[in-house]
Formats: sequence, structure tokens, C-alpha cells
Amino acid sequence: MKLIFIDVHYKGEVKLTKECLDYLKKFKNVGLFTTTQFNYKINQVVEQLEKNGNIVVSSQPERTNAKFQVLGCDMYHGNLKLPKKVDVFLYVGDGRFHPNALLFHEEDSKTFHQVVLFNPTNNKTDVLTEKDVKKVIDRRTANMKKFLTADYIGVVVTTKPGQEHLHYVEKLKKAFPEKKFYPFIADQINISEFSNFKWIQSWINTACPRIGMEDAAEIDESLLNVVEALRLAKR
Repeated sequence: MKLIFIDVHYKGEVKLTKECLDYLKKFKNVGLFTTTQFNYKINQVVEQLEKNGNIVVSSQPERTNAKFQVLGCDMYHGNLKLPKKVDVFLYVGDGRFHPNALLFHEEDSKTFHQVVLFNPTNNKTDVLTEKDVKKVIDRRTANMKKFLTADYIGVVVTTKPGQEHLHYVEKLKKAFPEKKFYPFIADQINISEFSNFKWIQSWINTACPRIGMEDAAEIDESLLNVVEALRLAKR
């Protein structure tokens, strides 16, 4: 089956409001990111920021098609490959999924920077801080402790192209030889099904890392991303 990829561009205006620009005046280096549908007009935002006295900092993270583009799964510190430090992040787009990725990216840095969210579809400005993801971070800390004391671990593997990482099962076995790992393979990951496997004491997610973040905070079972689990082996 042949596939055709078509870029979908936002047809409205992408221009920062005075309210947003005034708020950003107190910051020098602004880390600017957006999604693909707004990216083709991002140069207008760059010009506005430079006239506002800000220095624009950005990059082209891995697996993206252009500079300024961010993916929702680029959530680990260092993934953005920023050329210099920033004082604040500015996300141009709608929704919270992508700007929350910028917040999670800040977790391992010494300073937790704000993420200013400017939505071109309604010209509203919002400010996201560490408190917006605190519930998720606190729950992950608890899940790390549960994983370390667990003997029977379920490893969630998706068959979706680009997210299939069955090889992590062997890495986990080598990192934690005292534990028993059981792969659960499916196309669609439904974490509500975890409760059907009472003998599994902790779960490891190898698919989209956001499953092991926001989704993990909404269930009773312990769920941890594979990257975090492997980091524990090095401590």
C-alpha cells in the first residue's frame, strides 16, 4: 500500500499578542518551539521576539523535519539539543500535550524554566510551571520504588511502526537478573487492562513515553518508562 504524506498548515494568522510580548520582555533567551502545522509561519514570531529585545534559541530535535519543531515524546533532558541555555520556553500552538513535553524536558535540569503557551487559534497566553506536572513526577517517583521491590514485571510492547521496541526486554533482563520479565505485545495499548493481571507487580512501558507519564498517574498499578527503569540499574 502506497502512502502519501501531506503537510497540513494552519491557515490563520500566527502573531504574538502585546500581552504575550510584554510578559516575555523580562526574559533574555527564549527557547522557541512549535508543531508542524504552525511552523511555516514561525519566522514571523522570530521577528516579533527580536524586535521585543529577546534572543531566540531553538534547534531541530531528532526525528523532526525542521527547526523549531517539537514532538510530544521529546521529553527527556537533552533531547532538544539546544545550542545555549534559555531563560524561558515559548510554545506556539494549541493544546497541552507538546508544551508539557517541554516541562518534562526541564525535570533533570538544575532550573525548572517556565513554558509560555501562546495559542494562535484564540490569541490566548498561558504560563505553565513545574506545578502543572508535579502530580506526574511525584507518581513516577513512587512507581520507581515499586519497581525496585517487584519480582514479576510486565513489559508493554507495541507493534506500531516506530514505537516497537521488543529488544528492551533483553536489556531489562540483563540489567535486573533477579527479576522476572514478561512481554505483553499488542497494537493498541490499553492500560486499563493491567488490572486483569494481578500477579504482575510492576509494569514497564516501551512504547510512547507519554504513556508512562500522564497515563501512569491515572491508574492504580505501577507503570514506568523503560528509560527510567534502565537508569535505576546504573545507580
